[in-house]
Amino acid sequence: MSVNVIDLLLAAALAGLSWTCSVVHYPLLSDLHQIGAGSIHFQRHINRIFPLVGILMAAELMIVAWLCWVDGSTRNVASLGLVLLIWAVTGLFAAPVHQLLVEERATPQDIAKLFRAHHFRTGCWTFRCGLVAIGSSV
Repeated sequence: MSVNVIDLLLAAALAGLSWTCSVVHYPLLSDLHQIGAGSIHFQRHINRIFPLVGILMAAELMIVAWLCWVDGSTRNVASLGLVLLIWAVTGLFAAPVHQLLVEERATPQDIAKLFRAHHFRTGCWTFRCGLVAIGSSV
């Protein structure tokens, strides 16, 4: 299996997972927050989603960085830029709100920030998936 195919599979997996979280998981987290669910629910979400997302995101970063190293094409550099942007948004916006949820200190504004950050990441992953798919077919 070529590195480009692996890159496409990772991009598609993360885009699909992100869309699933947008439609299912984050609305449920918001509902749980509104009804005052305890931190155990949010911690369980993190414990279950992190191994999947963490492994996929780490693999994606390694693959796209390697592709940039061996072929610094505009497509590969743009793809790496998207991945780095996703990591930055995750670290600066999404992860801190998840921690606030666990600590039971999240406000409705924090939840709105989480949604905005997540929708931005979903857009980046969707765009990257298209970018990789188009590049794979050329």
